[in-house]
Amino acid sequence: MRSILKSDFIWQFVGGFALGAVALVTLHPVEGAHAATRTEVAATR
Repeated sequence: MRSILKSDFIWQFVGGFALGAVALVTLHPVEGAHAATRTEVAATR
């Protein structure tokens, strides 16, 4: 178990995963998350 935690591959994998998560949150389009759906548009008419 210790050799796995000291492995460079594991730390690169975890670092890449964290970097990808930060990029996903940072680059996520805000207006796409709040876009009205067809049912919301129909309900407002």
